[in-house]
Amino acid sequence: MEASVKGAAGQMTERPDNVPADRVFDFDIYRDVPEGLDFHQSWREIMRQAPHPLMWTPHNGGHWVALRSDLAETVMSDFERFSNHTVLVPKETAGEAYRLIPLSLDPPEHRPFRSLLNENLGPKPLRPIEQVVTDLAVSLIEGFRPKGRCNFTHEFAEQLPVRIFMRIVDLPVEDLPKLKHLADQYTRPDGSIPLDDVTKQFREYLRPVIEARRIKPGEDMISRMINGEVGGRPLTDIEAENICIQVLVGGLDTVVNMLGFTFSHLAKDHALRRAIAADPSLIDDALLEFFRRFPVVSSAREVLRDQEFEGVLLKAGDMVMAPTVVVAMDDARNEDPLEFRLGRKARQHSTFGKGSHTCPGAHLARMEMKVVLREWFARIPEFRIEDDAPLRYSNGIVGSVKPFVLEWPV
Repeated sequence: MEASVKGAAGQMTERPDNVPADRVFDFDIYRDVPEGLDFHQSWREIMRQAPHPLMWTPHNGGHWVALRSDLAETVMSDFERFSNHTVLVPKETAGEAYRLIPLSLDPPEHRPFRSLLNENLGPKPLRPIEQVVTDLAVSLIEGFRPKGRCNFTHEFAEQLPVRIFMRIVDLPVEDLPKLKHLADQYTRPDGSIPLDDVTKQFREYLRPVIEARRIKPGEDMISRMINGEVGGRPLTDIEAENICIQVLVGGLDTVVNMLGFTFSHLAKDHALRRAIAADPSLIDDALLEFFRRFPVVSSAREVLRDQEFEGVLLKAGDMVMAPTVVVAMDDARNEDPLEFRLGRKARQHSTFGKGSHTCPGAHLARMEMKVVLREWFARIPEFRIEDDAPLRYSNGIVGSVKPFVLEWPV
């Protein structure tokens, strides 16, 4: 191995012998997006500037990054070569702490656990929730509509989806700040808590909840999951904790950030906003384009065996990041990918993942987003970023728009 590569973002990993020098680039998934670029533009620039579609970074334990759509989708879906055993970088810290169920399992082992999620997050079990989502959306919007402004992130995006989720799992809303902070440490760690302590705190929180609901089950998602069976047997205590942590992390973050990207874009795209306000029937097509245009997740996979891939030798144990944004931003998949375009003839993306671990919460996310757009435009059809303030973005395993304020005429 040659001397370690140095950079501004902490200790670098030495370049292994299987990494050609021209495959090394300065990329840190946890580094904030540069000023002047938005999250998706920054990924587009990375894709454009990289000399190869598969690159290696010395940051975060050293790992590969797939920068072309077909490579990213192969890494996401080909579990016989790229295992779900480790999905976060750095492998030795975040990856080790986040070995949860079913995300860290490969087929066929993951299937009975995945069924527990599907049974609770499909269209049928969520049908009664739509009215709850509608009522909460209306209540939140009407709470700030007369004021002519709101901090969209804090007063809406961080409220609606997580409150709905807390209802689905029947946990106290007052526990939200603690649980949301813990969930964020996996996807956008701020250093306030060591990652092994994050998992420990989740377990300590969930242990009495699981014990109580095994004794007296309710109709909530946690009760139904932990009292279900896998392969004809009950879940062990550690399996119950792991699947509950996985559900909490997924339910407390992704839709929050999708709302941020969607409404910050609407606030700046006057023609799109006014078109939807004039014709709400456009919401269905707009929603498809929002999901195509604003993917946020960049998970990784662990290489199972030594293999040739895209002209390089991958070694068993190597980590390969597969950003979902790469698929949406690839010209080969979407014409003018940065353009938000109603009526696209073809939309190709992996916003909800690919393969056996496609997001089980996709139906809930679509339903919540549709309800929000419908109810918001019915009450606040005209809005913009307050004082046209520039937006800032956070990178991470789940990208986000930093908090912003919307204003509208009253």
